[in-house]
Amino acid sequence: MVYFVLPAYNEAKALPMLLERIRRVASRHPQLHIHVIVVDDGSEDDTACAALSVTGLSVRLVRHEHNRGLSEALRSGFHAALEQADDEDAIVTMDADDTHHPGQALRMVALLEEGYDLVIASRYQPGARTLGVPWFRRLLSDGMSALFRLVYPIPGARDYSCGFRAYRAAILRHAFEHYGEAFISERGFTCTVDMLLKLTRLGAVVTEIPMVLRYDRKPSESKMNVRRTVVQTLRLLLRRRLGYFR
Repeated sequence: MVYFVLPAYNEAKALPMLLERIRRVASRHPQLHIHVIVVDDGSEDDTACAALSVTGLSVRLVRHEHNRGLSEALRSGFHAALEQADDEDAIVTMDADDTHHPGQALRMVALLEEGYDLVIASRYQPGARTLGVPWFRRLLSDGMSALFRLVYPIPGARDYSCGFRAYRAAILRHAFEHYGEAFISERGFTCTVDMLLKLTRLGAVVTEIPMVLRYDRKPSESKMNVRRTVVQTLRLLLRRRLGYFR
């Protein structure tokens, strides 16, 4: 089975479009038994209704009463998926703003079946395309990627922060057993980097596919505070490089 985990905060406009794309993938590949878990992270719009608006798709809605941030939304989504998933099932995380295409998850899941534990949709693999991303965001991302690979190189990884990933359920279950709830300890967007670093310490085998990032489809402004995220990520990278993993 394949579980899509979608953290969503005020994504009522984008979510129905993304769910419809997932529905089409599910209908063309019924052997994958696709299920979707939408985590409504205290949205102030109709995200919860939007999550249940697409028929013909298995969708479970998890709701946070108040906005708790990306890290807590991912935690809730992972726990919901792991309650149902077998060790060899795939858990795919995507942004809920319709900038990622779920069709790419097919290649990612296939690579999990070939023996990888984590597959990242990467902006830095040959063939990757980024459409509609402001130049300063591209420059910042390129610089951070180069820094990560210099300071904390991970075999098979170039894009440390992208949230479009496919995990083998077994490696996530192992991470929660090893780290406990501290597996997701960083707040905000930095948590995706930290999860990658922690998983590699557990021996996760990582690879990437080229990503098609459709930022031009995003119906709302980014929720990321760029300056704060950069500072948090640099501090995290220093701590982890020095061996502090608790």
